[in-house]
Amino acid sequence: MKAQPNVAITHFQREPDFEADVRPLDFGLIRRLFAYTRPYRSKRNWLFFLVTIRPMQINAVSWLLGTAVGGLKIGGDTNRLLWWSLGFCLMAFLMQFTLHFRQRLALELGEAVMQDIRADIFRHLMRMPMSFYHRTKLGRILSRMTSDADSVRQGVQDVLFVTMVQSGQMLIAGLAILYYDWVVFIVMLVMAPGIWFLNQHFRRKLSSAHRAVQESFSRVTSTLAESVNGIRVTQGFARQKLNASFFR
Repeated sequence: MKAQPNVAITHFQREPDFEADVRPLDFGLIRRLFAYTRPYRSKRNWLFFLVTIRPMQINAVSWLLGTAVGGLKIGGDTNRLLWWSLGFCLMAFLMQFTLHFRQRLALELGEAVMQDIRADIFRHLMRMPMSFYHRTKLGRILSRMTSDADSVRQGVQDVLFVTMVQSGQMLIAGLAILYYDWVVFIVMLVMAPGIWFLNQHFRRKLSSAHRAVQESFSRVTSTLAESVNGIRVTQGFARQKLNASFFR
């Protein structure tokens, strides 16, 4: 006897619930995103200042620590070693001070930008025709207002500024290596194309995986919102088990 196909799987495969991939992040999208930071340009400019000086502080702390430990190994002057140690402690304190305000300003800026984006999305939804709400599930709209807007907030708060700090730290460290030992610098320069290739390879894989996660979360939100909104109809037609299989 031929087995009957799973109704939930058949419905899942037939349902046009997946969205088309959007274009990848580019400079134009980044520029549009940071247009939202204009009302908060004071915080944004202070953030760029802190991000500029933080790589210098990180490398300075490493250099002071290496100098102090090196002086201790070779039995250097105790008074000079004390001054190097005090300099290290002072620079470490300044680095933590900068980190505190860098994180605080980034959090405040990200929350403000997310609030403005959600307000713009809401105003845009108020102008959409009824046909849009007929073909778009409620869960999709909720997902845009929650998870997608939160992803933008994380991009403003963490991705750009952390990338700038790490890039500046790498640049300063590279110049220091070039100054102290140009042979090691050449070796690292030769390794750079391989590192770049690996980075691009895993970036594409992680980007696809992140899109799959966002799509999965959007589908869960959509199904949950539609199911709860129509719970009376579901129970009225005794479709609890079937809808549960759709959700799984």
